[in-house]
Amino acid sequence: MKIHRMCFVITGMFLLLIAAVANVVVGEEPVTAKTESLDALVAACQEAKSNFRALTDVDLKSIKAELVEAAARLDARLKLDGANGEDWRKYLLFETLQKELQQEGAANRESLNQVYQRFASGNEGLGLVWFVDVQSALRRFLMVGGAIDNEQTKTLYEQTLEKLANSIQSFAANPNTEDALGISESVRWLKNARQAPELVAAVEQRFNNPNLYIEVSADLVSAGIGEPVDDTSPVRDCIMGTDIYGTGHTIGQTSAELFPNEDHAVVDTLLFATTHSKTVGYHGPVCIYTDGTTCIGARKRLWINENGIFSYPGVSNAVTHTCITDIQARRRLIEKMAWKRAGKQMATAEYIAARHAEQRVNHRIDAKAADTLDKADHDFKEKFRRPLVEHKLFPELLRFNTDREALHVTSLEIGNSRLAAPVQPPHVTEADMTLRLHESMINNFTLDALGGMTVHEEKFQQAVIDMIGRLPEKMKGDEDQEPWAITFARRQPVSVTFADDGFKITIRGSEYYKGDTQHPAMDVSVTYKIEKTEKGFKAVRQGEIQVFPPGRQQVGGKEQIIRTLLTKRFGKVFEPELLGEGFTFEGKWEKVGKMQPIELSCRDGWLTIAWRRVPTEQKVQ
Repeated sequence: MKIHRMCFVITGMFLLLIAAVANVVVGEEPVTAKTESLDALVAACQEAKSNFRALTDVDLKSIKAELVEAAARLDARLKLDGANGEDWRKYLLFETLQKELQQEGAANRESLNQVYQRFASGNEGLGLVWFVDVQSALRRFLMVGGAIDNEQTKTLYEQTLEKLANSIQSFAANPNTEDALGISESVRWLKNARQAPELVAAVEQRFNNPNLYIEVSADLVSAGIGEPVDDTSPVRDCIMGTDIYGTGHTIGQTSAELFPNEDHAVVDTLLFATTHSKTVGYHGPVCIYTDGTTCIGARKRLWINENGIFSYPGVSNAVTHTCITDIQARRRLIEKMAWKRAGKQMATAEYIAARHAEQRVNHRIDAKAADTLDKADHDFKEKFRRPLVEHKLFPELLRFNTDREALHVTSLEIGNSRLAAPVQPPHVTEADMTLRLHESMINNFTLDALGGMTVHEEKFQQAVIDMIGRLPEKMKGDEDQEPWAITFARRQPVSVTFADDGFKITIRGSEYYKGDTQHPAMDVSVTYKIEKTEKGFKAVRQGEIQVFPPGRQQVGGKEQIIRTLLTKRFGKVFEPELLGEGFTFEGKWEKVGKMQPIELSCRDGWLTIAWRRVPTEQKVQ
């Protein structure tokens, strides 16, 4: 398994946007956590203990309004789904929910708890935004309703603040995913309970830095887009009443440059070319033979943002010079008059020819770009944006911007009141392409996407095929063809840690299924260390894959069966060595050459990878 595939799932769509354009024509030490600000947050936790606010019916009424709105959106969505929507209504006890929401008095908590359990059951499909919104609002409604006039609420509030303070202190001493999760869980409880808003805002501001940075150099963009132009095509025109026929041979080069913009990634695709033509013009009884040279420069501007890919119409500027090589007519007098008239009209004819050439080039680059851009925009919206939005997984921030040197992508994945990067990313070696990924992006995304959900192998495989067009060998099923399914743990279903020049991955399943057989909960963990090699880098697995029941290092007799199965299954994915020797783009970008990794590090929660382009005519040293 290649290391670069691990980051392709994240960077793939962003690079797809850049690749789509192609078809159109040092290291300082990383910034560490500021202990002083974390100490201030700990002190703020202690001060907030005296600011408990008793919840009232006013709070419950406000949350009920949110729940009613979420239920209405789900109701409208289910109506569009016909018989399948009716099946969901029955399963979710939706009529019970609507009945309780229509009551003026206190709701029946037992009935609403039954409804909530259905929404939180982890069935496939419940990850869609309409279900998630109802589930979240219902959870808050039940929480606030149970907290009103409850003497234990204040005690729980103080315990939450104490847990938050302890987690922050522990995180300051040794940043780790467990304490980060403890902080986020405390913050989420405070937000749901409508407590300590100033403290919550301060913690979120301190910990919610962007957790993904991608940079693609202007040279790499231009190398991917640039290609020679060598085209011979017929010429058909009409200038000043003269019908022109002939052939044009165009030689040139396409390239690209980045235009500085803070709000969008702006890419100008450029064409500089010269067309040499030989034509014959027919004007009445006169035939005019000409050699022409048209120099043209064209530009088509594209911009990319979180909503898709857009473009302006192509614009160009042309200058035409013509040389009349012969004029023929049936009578010599007519030829003489034609030569004289042609000389007078030459400048005007050249001006018109240049404008016509601009129109043709503009039309060609727009037509050539249309299908490619439409496909890239469609893929972005349908394969990336829409699925994430519908599952409420779209990042809180996805910003594209450009300067003269590089195209930048910055993303912030927080999810349901969790934390992102507590520190700024490390500096990275100057390179053609860089990726800086904080562990919080993966942990937050997988928690929202997989927490408590049951995922069947065949559907996961199809999702991979839909995304990248094929199924990697390592993701194929076992030889016996019995399908797998896993119900992920609600808390930290998948966690990744980047530290000490290595990484650890843990997958937590509350239930496993092999065919029709159900197996108990198991955690699967693997640790790798990164080593530099002559050809790049490799990640070396530290020991065997660890498969144990949650919280235990011993395995019972019945648990040994699933332990053996999981060790075999994940052994196909987590090989003893994962190679990171570089990669080559597919399709038209293959010409840029091999992307050779020159930096690969894991520290302070960040995975950093830098690649340098090695053109195909050069050999990797």
